[in-house]
Amino acid sequence: MPMLAVLVAVIATPTVSAAGSCDVPASNPPGMNQYYEEHSLEDDGWWGDWGFGGDRDDLRPLRSDFSVDMIISNDSANAVRMELIPGYQYTFCITMSPDPSDEPEMGAIGDVYLMNDINWDRYSISYENREWDDLEEMVREIPVEWRDTLVWLPYRDVHAYEGVSEQVFSVAIDSTGSAWSSVGLFGSGETQYFLVVDGWDNERFSDRGASGGVMNVEVLVDVEERTTLPNFIAYILISALPIACIIGPLIIHSRYMKMGLSENEDSRQMPYLDDESDQRSGDD
Repeated sequence: MPMLAVLVAVIATPTVSAAGSCDVPASNPPGMNQYYEEHSLEDDGWWGDWGFGGDRDDLRPLRSDFSVDMIISNDSANAVRMELIPGYQYTFCITMSPDPSDEPEMGAIGDVYLMNDINWDRYSISYENREWDDLEEMVREIPVEWRDTLVWLPYRDVHAYEGVSEQVFSVAIDSTGSAWSSVGLFGSGETQYFLVVDGWDNERFSDRGASGGVMNVEVLVDVEERTTLPNFIAYILISALPIACIIGPLIIHSRYMKMGLSENEDSRQMPYLDDESDQRSGDD
């Protein structure tokens, strides 16, 4: 029964999936600027942030919806910095459109990435070095198992959406930070996340090149509270099969040994033993 209850709870827990649209109000409530901050690689890149987020203002944990409009210049990128926390599902709706004053030659198509603050710093460094012609070749020569320590990566290695004009995706955070962030070496004690809209040719092989013009971007962030299971549920599910293999045979064996016995039935000796006892009495 406990395992059945756990299984029902897992099935009933809402899963994280991208919605068709973001149900976000037309305007942000007052004071919403305390929950997000817009960044531009041209204005405050890695050197402007004094390296590894040393000059970034603290943000409040994001628990409500908001929207932001950004202008992506040619060969540049903008990002929205947020503090995402466990217990919530975040759905991002990004729409790109050409700017009439300087329409992109390749159309309003760019790349969308979600990354944490450490990878944003690496991303900013790569932007500073974007004029290196052999940058992609250098990345290609780095072994795959070492790239996560040297090259920026999207969150969970999957939240990279390249060559798109519209994109909708959802994410839920499992933990509030890492050991590095908790000691304060790389920014604040909480992990910051950056939703990046990319309009330049970065070192990823599958990314979209520079747009050749200006893009207007609308970002909607839909925040929903979600039900989460305690971490110990995973340990219970993992240990359920070994425990069942041990307890199951014991229960079956115990029920087999009790089969046919009745509490009201008087105990008696078998006839063979009675006959043997009578014979011994007669010989005496």
